Amino acid sequence: MMGYIGTYEGVGSVGIYGFELDVRSGEMSGGELVCEAPDAKYLALEDGVLAAPVKRGDQAGILLAAVGRRDGRESAVWEKREVLTERVTSCFVGLDGGRLFSANFHEGTVSVYRLEGLQAVLEKRILIGEGAGCHQVLFSGWRMLVPCMELDEVRVFGREGAFAEAGRIRLPEGSGPRHGVCDREEKRLFIVGQKNNRLYCFHMMEDGEFREAWNLGLLDGMEESGSEAAAIRLSADERFLYVSVRGADIVVIVSLEEGKGKVVQRAGCGGRHPRDLVLAADGRFLITANRDSGDLVSFPVDQGSGRIGEECGRIQTGRAVCIVLEE
Repeated sequence: MMGYIGTYEGVGSVGIYGFELDVRSGEMSGGELVCEAPDAKYLALEDGVLAAPVKRGDQAGILLAAVGRRDGRESAVWEKREVLTERVTSCFVGLDGGRLFSANFHEGTVSVYRLEGLQAVLEKRILIGEGAGCHQVLFSGWRMLVPCMELDEVRVFGREGAFAEAGRIRLPEGSGPRHGVCDREEKRLFIVGQKNNRLYCFHMMEDGEFREAWNLGLLDGMEESGSEAAAIRLSADERFLYVSVRGADIVVIVSLEEGKGKVVQRAGCGGRHPRDLVLAADGRFLITANRDSGDLVSFPVDQGSGRIGEECGRIQTGRAVCIVLEE
């Protein structure tokens, strides 16, 4: 299984890197540069199109690349195009049915691009407010959800047409909502607070409202300087959540089997500053992207308990902050 790594710009970290996961053993190989793209700190992959933010001098924007195996060769970038429409790089990109969405933390905007092959055409820019801390674009039915870290809220917009605002989900002051994930039936929304290291579960009601069901502390006294929750992933069977916490350098596994969240494990991430994590190969392996140690580390997952075991793979790469895997 091929994967791609988005990285922060820095010495020895200049773009998008590729790797391969052995789906039988969890071992990894590769980690070499496949596409020069400064500050490609988040990735999205859909139907052979890889999207990333990119920085060129005092401009920023979006890169689109055609990727995959061809003529027996290993995964490669076959063609790429860029459009530079922003002042600073976005922190998130997402592909959704012929459109690309980017969230810009510093500008406080969400940009909507229409895709025409590898060409991205700016269709709409939603201004939430400079310094709002927009950190993700999450899709749920007719809604588009944007966690705004510095506002302690999630803004809700329509997913089509004028993308009009349709509501707000308020979280406690100082929580810093960063990323979220919805279940398949779109009945539950899980949001992780970067600043207070808490996990929130909201019921998504038929009337369009979001009602908090429970919240859970991730660290339980393990707070260390710089501890900040980052990535959140839901297992394919929707029994477990996986959250990375920087500073503490751990992965927190939360069981959802009793109707409320329960921490079942706090395990080392295998490196320093786990910025992202992803479940692979039918949930049998978990991979962490550790920015400060510049590595990817894989762990086996016990699918009965959700817990992860001892490290089974490791590769060195750039300042890793995002992972995507080919289907």
